[in-house]
Parts: sequence; structure tokens; C-alpha cells
Amino acid sequence: MTQADGGPVARMRVTNRGTDLLELILEPYGSDHWLRPAETFVVVTYGFGDGDPFEVEHEPATVIVQLDGHGYVTDLHGNEIECAHGRPATGEETTA
Repeated sequence: MTQADGGPVARMRVTNRGTDLLELILEPYGSDHWLRPAETFVVVTYGFGDGDPFEVEHEPATVIVQLDGHGYVTDLHGNEIECAHGRPATGEETTA
């Protein structure tokens, strides 16, 4: 963790090692970010308390990251990834 703007910052990489799309949900925002196979995103959080900055849950084809603070998702170069990035079109199948 490093200090930025006077507060702690934590980063966690999430990589899709599977062969299908993987949904990454960032809570409490409910934002969804879809990783293609072999793609890696970075979850960044700041402004968290003394506890753990992340809580991670895994469900079939979905990873849910609960933040204890504010946060966002980036690529490996630090470029922010918007909500709905890579979301499959309505009716498009994903394999769990």
C-alpha cells in the first residue's frame, strides 16, 4: 500500500485464467467489468479504514469485490475501465 492524497491506496489484480468471459463486479457500486480470457484488471481502492481494503467472493463466471472505501477498475497501465466494459450483448451466452 502507498500513500496518495494523504490516505492509503490498495491495488489487487484480477486475471481471467479461464476460457470464457469472467464478470468482475465492484461493490457497493454494482459496476460490472467483463474480462476476456487471459485479460487482467486492477481493482484500486482508497479511503478505507483500518480493516481489510477488499473482500472477494467467487461464484461461477463471476468475481465480486467488496470495497471498504472508494474505488475503481483499471487496466495494467492504470487506464480506468468504465462500467459495462466487455459486457456481452443481451441474449449472448456465457458459459459458467
